[in-house]
Amino acid sequence: MEPIAYQFKLTMNDYREMVFFSTFSFRKGQNIAVLIAWIAGSSAFLLDLAGIIELTETIHLCALMVAVTMPMLFVSALLRVRRFKRDGSAYRKRAHTVLLAKDGMQYRESGNYHTGKDNWDDIAYAFETSHLFMIFRTQNDAVLLPKRGVPEDLTEKTRVCLKEHLGVRFKIHCRAGSKNWKRTGKSGAAM
Repeated sequence: MEPIAYQFKLTMNDYREMVFFSTFSFRKGQNIAVLIAWIAGSSAFLLDLAGIIELTETIHLCALMVAVTMPMLFVSALLRVRRFKRDGSAYRKRAHTVLLAKDGMQYRESGNYHTGKDNWDDIAYAFETSHLFMIFRTQNDAVLLPKRGVPEDLTEKTRVCLKEHLGVRFKIHCRAGSKNWKRTGKSGAAM
């Protein structure tokens, strides 16, 4: 496998997508299940407050927790994005280089003499969305590879590389990626 190189600068949209994805969308269908639970919990809580239904004290407390948790998660994600907008301007100005190779992933920022490296076994999971590849070492520590300005063949090579090295730890969360993977990835397309 020849190394795959990405050179880019992160944008606020890249960071925002990663934050909301890591908060709400790790699993397909998770958003729907969470939304249904929030609607049910909030409705039960409000109906109990209005005296239309009567919940036990325990169920009332559970409904309150469900009703409050979703807005808190949303606000928490917005605050993380706002903090990055305020404090991350120097980071966003740096050029980032990420190299995907047979033995792992290397990354470097302009102005930083140290190069980071992760073996493929050190990667917890990776996701492809319409705009990004997100490679997570932990739930809150990800290497982002923006697709903007990247030729389709490089996107396809990245998809094949991540599937080859991460297996089930790599998930595609976009239609274009799924179509391309079904068309070329299953046949073991060479890079």
